[in-house]
Amino acid sequence: MALLSQAQLIDYDTAERRRHPAIYREVPSSAQIGPVETNELFKQQLLSSSHQSRYLELEQAFIELRDQMARLRLVRENWDSYGASRPNEAAFSAAEAALRAFRDMNVRPNGIMPSAEGGIGIIFTEREEYAHIEFDNSGETWVLTYGPNRLATTWQLPSGNADSLKEAWNGISASLQS
Repeated sequence: MALLSQAQLIDYDTAERRRHPAIYREVPSSAQIGPVETNELFKQQLLSSSHQSRYLELEQAFIELRDQMARLRLVRENWDSYGASRPNEAAFSAAEAALRAFRDMNVRPNGIMPSAEGGIGIIFTEREEYAHIEFDNSGETWVLTYGPNRLATTWQLPSGNADSLKEAWNGISASLQS
């Protein structure tokens, strides 16, 4: 039996590494890679589609708006140092109903703020255009729209119901697009 020389052993070792790179940990083996688990595959697809989902984007926006509404409950009297009243329960109730109506219409407000007149304003902006619906502590609902190239327009809604809010949104949307 012939013994291999040192040079022949090195060549043999190199040849074996080329034939079985996973054994020598130069690349992962098929056993290490394994098939992608079904639940992992679904998770990857869900994450991929969620970045493109209008529904999920809208849901996340409304979660943030509800958080803003909850923070408004912490507002104190004279919050603006000019004597503004904090929003009362009537304003909260009307604003929350309006948020539900806007969610049903797939309309995304940009924010919610307390009103200097006492109440809650739901804000809409587009480029330099601005609009808001204000729910006063007195129970009245007002809409305001304005932009850099036109005068402010304001009108009172007859009620805060869904039909009235839909009409208000039609006027706001037209204003924001002008």
